[in-house]
Amino acid sequence: HMFGVTDGFDVVLGNPPYIRGEAIPGKARLAAAFDGFYRATADVYTYFFHRGAVLLKAGGLLCFIASNKFMRADYGGPLRAFLKRVAPPLSILDFGRTGTFDATVRPLVLLARRGGGHESLRAATVRGGAGAMEPGAFMEKHGFPMARDALSDSGWALAEPALLALRAKIEAAGTPLRDYLKERICYGIKTGLNDAFVIDEATRQKLIDEDPTSVDLIKPWLRGRDVRRWRADWRGLYVIFTRRGTNIEAYPAIERHLSRWRADLEPKARRGAKRGRKPGRYEWFEIQDNTAYHEAFTRPKIIYPIIARQMRAQLDSKGHLTNDKCFILPGADPCLLAILNSKLLDLWFRLAMPCLDDPFDGGDMEFRAVFMQHTPIATPPATTKRRLAALANHIQTAKQTNPNADVAMQEAEVNSLVYALYELDEEDVALIKSESK
Repeated sequence: HMFGVTDGFDVVLGNPPYIRGEAIPGKARLAAAFDGFYRATADVYTYFFHRGAVLLKAGGLLCFIASNKFMRADYGGPLRAFLKRVAPPLSILDFGRTGTFDATVRPLVLLARRGGGHESLRAATVRGGAGAMEPGAFMEKHGFPMARDALSDSGWALAEPALLALRAKIEAAGTPLRDYLKERICYGIKTGLNDAFVIDEATRQKLIDEDPTSVDLIKPWLRGRDVRRWRADWRGLYVIFTRRGTNIEAYPAIERHLSRWRADLEPKARRGAKRGRKPGRYEWFEIQDNTAYHEAFTRPKIIYPIIARQMRAQLDSKGHLTNDKCFILPGADPCLLAILNSKLLDLWFRLAMPCLDDPFDGGDMEFRAVFMQHTPIATPPATTKRRLAALANHIQTAKQTNPNADVAMQEAEVNSLVYALYELDEEDVALIKSESK
């Protein structure tokens, strides 16, 4: 009944506040007030979208300047579904990384109509120096129509119809990675205290000199930053891999080494305790997470970092363990490596993966298992599989020997084979090449 309005507002206009989910006070009240919509990790601005739309009368307009993160972030799922159902967008202007607004968030301007859905949607993304243009003029010049169905529940990618049609074509030609792989994508290892468990060559040698059995628990260690495209830059680091059930008394040198951090290694009795690792049923000397899939690290596997500007996959057959900034694809082969590092999937990732910033403008993407499992992998015939495997092995060997090795010819052949594998035509290939420049 505000201002005498009883049937809802004609317009709700605003710039909602931003507070990250973990920093919002009084979240129990939010959870109760937004039952079915609430997400513990959601930024507070998402609730303002919900309340703003509910305050509209039928046909009323909602226009917010807000963070663009909800379009692809996992926490944005309820908001994306809500807007499509209750107040479908009429236009979305994404300012991405341009710095048009003096704000730490990446903003968008979204205009939506309560109970709409029949009008056409127009979208645009501001890139480079184009942010200096007046927004209305920019939308008029650079905006493109989008089918409302293109606003997928899994994430909104603002892209022209030709790109979205190509994405659909790629998906139709492939099998989700989780089914192609036939094994689950595995998370890297979280020790809970890397200062204690991650060691260099000198410390490794010292522990082995003190007790030769130490070698059984010490494994080569890769971090997300060490995993490059087609290769790894191993920095001479190792991890003391004391998994669940380790008899620490059989490894006296390692027990002495870890005991220096014992107060910080003990599982906390309660979450608020000042010292110690997260509460759990593990011993002070054990790795924090129960890595039940540890044998997957000993077999050939593809490793890639979670956060990156492009897929940086490499095939590891040396038994490296990885930190929690990586995922591994157990038992994966060089043919799959070639497909993952191809230009075709590079485009698909940019259209489908959650992103920290605009992936078409140098932003990082999130290759978490929950998203990667949907990656469409086409099953190659035997001859193509052998050739892609041979090319991947050649490129990786060359790049591992010399990071600056010229493998352009082999990569071009990989891309051509993958285009054919997904049955792309010349127009599709031209579109991928133009977007990858």
